[in-house]
Amino acid sequence: MSQITHELVLEVLDGCGDSALREAGRLGPARQITPTELSLSTDDLDAVRGLRRVVAASSGLTVPARRPRELLETSVQQQLGELLEDLGRQRPRQRFHGLRLEAAGSQTPDMRRIAEAIAELAGVEVSEDGDLVVRVRRGIPEHTWQILLRTTPRPLSTRTWRTVNYPGAVNGTIAATVLDLLEVGSEDSVLDMTCGSGTFLIEQLHDVAPARALGVDLDPSAIEAAQQHQRAARRKGRIDWITGDVLTAEIDPGFTRFLTNPPWGTLHGEHESNEQLLVDLLARAAQLAAPQARLGVLTHEITRMQRVLEEADSEWRLIDEHRFFQKGHHPRLFLLERD
Repeated sequence: MSQITHELVLEVLDGCGDSALREAGRLGPARQITPTELSLSTDDLDAVRGLRRVVAASSGLTVPARRPRELLETSVQQQLGELLEDLGRQRPRQRFHGLRLEAAGSQTPDMRRIAEAIAELAGVEVSEDGDLVVRVRRGIPEHTWQILLRTTPRPLSTRTWRTVNYPGAVNGTIAATVLDLLEVGSEDSVLDMTCGSGTFLIEQLHDVAPARALGVDLDPSAIEAAQQHQRAARRKGRIDWITGDVLTAEIDPGFTRFLTNPPWGTLHGEHESNEQLLVDLLARAAQLAAPQARLGVLTHEITRMQRVLEEADSEWRLIDEHRFFQKGHHPRLFLLERD
């Protein structure tokens, strides 16, 4: 039996595109369409589930049509049926439990009929919280429409090991991209100075386990959550966790890679105290750093971080500012290297 080539559309967060493109390219020909969308041709649909820098993957069908109602034609419905059959053959144990339509004008009669027709093909009901997500949108070139069927019930960005709903946790695809930019290898010693529920260090274990990994946080509940998450992830590699203040805790120096996602704004802390915290974190990292160490600061306090780098007598040199965009938030990674 010949392999089926799947033409997929990959959704990514703005700022994760280059990293996601390199990852997807291991599975087949891939290219970037927009800052938030890639295309991928692959015959290994199962491997797509392992993409860690991608929000979601959808199987796409583009058809000539001027109006949405033309998507109800028999030939189009047959092609959609074949797409659903392909998904079923690739993942026979996967079950969807309802169809959710995402489209402009989703409540119009034509769109409702499209949703009902695809739901019937899939053997599910139309539901506002359905996990078979179907997007219908105008295509390129002109006078085409595109139907996208998400290939998994949950987004690829969902981390199954994240069993504790700890506030302020870093998005998994952003964390994976930050680690790519830091270029963490098996020989590195990594310190997450404000580790929260452990996203950075646990995410790193899915690629390469570093020689040493340490996470520190003031909040005992954060460390407890991180330990639970590490157990749930079931990845090889040791992580040590410390409950305490990274500025004063007894920590053996020599780290080659540092991470911090410090408190920001009025949601976490106060702007003025956060600026001093940034100064203190940079100074503490310098005390614990090996020569040519790298430090990644992921923060929403962009103006304050820039001021800290300009005004403070810092031992760190800025080598890159990398922007992310996620649901109204615009965190930025300041990538620094020790002088």
